[in-house]
Amino acid sequence: MNMNAELYDKLAKLQWLLQRQHLKNHTEAGPMADKSRGQGRILAFLRMKDGISTKDLSYMLDIRISSLNELLAKLEKAEYITRRPSETDKRIMLIYLTPKGQEEEEAEVDSSGIFSCLTQEEQTAFRDYLVRISAALEEELGSDTDRDFMAVWMEAAKERIGSEEFEKLMAMRGQMSGMWRNMGDERFRRGFRD
Repeated sequence: MNMNAELYDKLAKLQWLLQRQHLKNHTEAGPMADKSRGQGRILAFLRMKDGISTKDLSYMLDIRISSLNELLAKLEKAEYITRRPSETDKRIMLIYLTPKGQEEEEAEVDSSGIFSCLTQEEQTAFRDYLVRISAALEEELGSDTDRDFMAVWMEAAKERIGSEEFEKLMAMRGQMSGMWRNMGDERFRRGFRD
């Protein structure tokens, strides 16, 4: 087996193991096991701005509406959220936390253990390698950072949500982006520039 194929296999296995760990944490600690991903992200945003539209939440989380609706269906089935039509425009669905969703406590999940087998220098080198690999893939595949509709959407969202709440949500989005960028993960850079 050549080195590239072996490295790819090792990365695929690591990805699979990380997914298993995430599912284990989610099972043990509930949807707030990871407030930077999936259902935990949705609940974290709704704590800041309850009653947000699906479209606005989709933008704030930087995920497709279809993916968001899947997560919302799971949260609704588990009775963490409810969706209701807007009073001003019945075509717009607003998402609200239920009492159960409001009471859900943020679980502290310590994921630092997965890197404890590496020294600080090895962790730094590993991060640098991941950043370089991600940059090479993004260069090859391109990125979708040039969304023409973003400026128009942001103005409309500020009007719908309110400038102060919008700024809080954008700050939270920026913090998540910074956290993932510090870990070498560029997924949250899509759609906006530093």
